[in-house]
Amino acid sequence: MDDSPPDYSAQTMEPAPVEMNAARQSVVVRAPVAKVYEQWSRFEDLPKFIKPLRRVQRIDASHFSYTWHPNGEEEQGVFHILLRIPERRITWRSISDGFMSGVVSFERRSNIATEITLKIRSIFDPPRLSRRLEEYLGSFKRLVESEAIEL
Repeated sequence: MDDSPPDYSAQTMEPAPVEMNAARQSVVVRAPVAKVYEQWSRFEDLPKFIKPLRRVQRIDASHFSYTWHPNGEEEQGVFHILLRIPERRITWRSISDGFMSGVVSFERRSNIATEITLKIRSIFDPPRLSRRLEEYLGSFKRLVESEAIEL
């Protein structure tokens, strides 16, 4: 046995991998697909139905900065819109800290009804993440349907 201290110089400290969880929720909104897609595409208005978001601001055509309070503490980040298929799908990912990505799909059910499916990958635990998605979609449904009544 050698009494010299172990040599750790060749080892690197890799950050622990972040466990990502996924959730999926759907809702039918009483509004035409064009209106539903257009409302969701107003990214600066996301705080109207995603309550932890406090501010979303356009940086360029596909990048947006945001401020949010996921657990009561203010955090900032940037998300990137990866894909837009009008009246069909929007995909994004957070590029600030890499902990969230998602896709929202729009499917025409009739001339006056659209099914929205929201899928998110996040660091939040699955039951909590699923509840959040349900809450966001419910708030979005109320927002769109109340605007339809006002017209």
